[in-house]
Amino acid sequence: MQKTFVSLPVHAKKNYTMEGMVAHKPANDEACPESHFLSTFFRALSDAGVRYAVMRNYDALPYSSGGSDLDILVSPGDHIKVRTILFQSIQETASVPVGVAETVGFFIVYVLGRPVSNAATWWGLRVDLNVGLFFKGVPLVSEALLDSAYMYNRVSVLPRGIAGVLGVLKEILNNNDMPSRYHHGAREALESKRESVWRALSPMGHRALDLLHALITRGYDEKNVKTECRRLRRAIMLHAFKEKPIGVLQRRFLFEWSKVHRLFRPPGVMIAVLGVDGSGKSTVIEAIAPVLKETTHNALYIHHLRPSLLPPLARFRGKKSVQKGPVLEPHGATPSGVVGSLLRLSYLTLDYILGYWIKVRPIIAKQPAIVLFDRYAYDMAMDPRRFRIGVSLKVAKWFTKLVPKPDLILCITASPRVINARKQELPIEETKRQVDALQEFAQKEPRAIVVSNEGNVEKLRVKVLQTLYDFFRGRI
Repeated sequence: MQKTFVSLPVHAKKNYTMEGMVAHKPANDEACPESHFLSTFFRALSDAGVRYAVMRNYDALPYSSGGSDLDILVSPGDHIKVRTILFQSIQETASVPVGVAETVGFFIVYVLGRPVSNAATWWGLRVDLNVGLFFKGVPLVSEALLDSAYMYNRVSVLPRGIAGVLGVLKEILNNNDMPSRYHHGAREALESKRESVWRALSPMGHRALDLLHALITRGYDEKNVKTECRRLRRAIMLHAFKEKPIGVLQRRFLFEWSKVHRLFRPPGVMIAVLGVDGSGKSTVIEAIAPVLKETTHNALYIHHLRPSLLPPLARFRGKKSVQKGPVLEPHGATPSGVVGSLLRLSYLTLDYILGYWIKVRPIIAKQPAIVLFDRYAYDMAMDPRRFRIGVSLKVAKWFTKLVPKPDLILCITASPRVINARKQELPIEETKRQVDALQEFAQKEPRAIVVSNEGNVEKLRVKVLQTLYDFFRGRI
């Protein structure tokens, strides 16, 4: 008979937790801005009577994620219902999915939430839905694992020891390592509840279970750990193939196909931020980075100007070091001649093309990551002097048409006088020309959005986050 998890009365919560601790609701949304979403989501799961369990880091639930991702184990029979509830909860709490990635038995969504009150702040959260546990399409656990779940503050969770065993197992399989943070709880689980743990992990096979037991009880051995991890993976795969070869091949095909599918339709995005020196472009990137890092669980990658797959041109002239950080004199160097300029344009364009397919695309195809560029190839046409390019703007614009287009282009702008007051690196006439060029570019490019920066950094930060919010909402 299938076990159903139900909410416990408030007075029963203390007696039902493993450590006798209960998460306390924060006094306001400022402390835990994601609390509205979490409470809505878990209440809906309880009302629907689905079989699930949070696998780890649940001490502060349902009021806070505690800075961690939300890792949930879901019964295969309920995963469609849970997914529906997840997206309904996102919609009901003024949140938006930044990106979604799916493979066999695994579903990831990154959530960006905007403030719902004056006291609240922007927030982000990664949600992992594990429909069972799989390794490259091979099942690792049985539904008996969910039988061990208990209620913690009206949230269904796994016992810490079993969660520790799963934490060790996932690190071994995915990262070829055995982290110390899960080891103590895993060893305690094997000492006190070995039979129930082994029953839950029975799909792995006896040989794999013996190897896992040896790894956990023996502890971390730097010399042999990678060899033992490989042996464990082989044992799991061999057992699964012996038991159900057709099913293993089918799931493995679906697993590999999901990676190919994401390569053609990446769940992540590439965003470029353009702006004249002094417009606040770099400042706003620093301001929004913490929210985006939280949203993507640190899957935020920031590049300055280009992917830099190819070395700087200065290296070919014998320079061992290249200037990093802000360019104080962007027009200080003399532009190259026609031949030199064409070589520069060709070289930089090649870096954008190869860098995208070799460095950027694999990142955004793997997960809903955000790759953010501080400046992009379009600057070659709007500010060619910065690149020592001495050909006509039409020629430079032609080269920019060859580079991969970002999913979103944020054009940070302000009046030339405001910009010139912040930075006096360029004459005001040149600043005005670049501002006009940026505005003209934004009018012709459908992926570009102009964000005016006439106020302080906080106002600009809110404008950009709202722009990103609207962009992600439009991708649903």
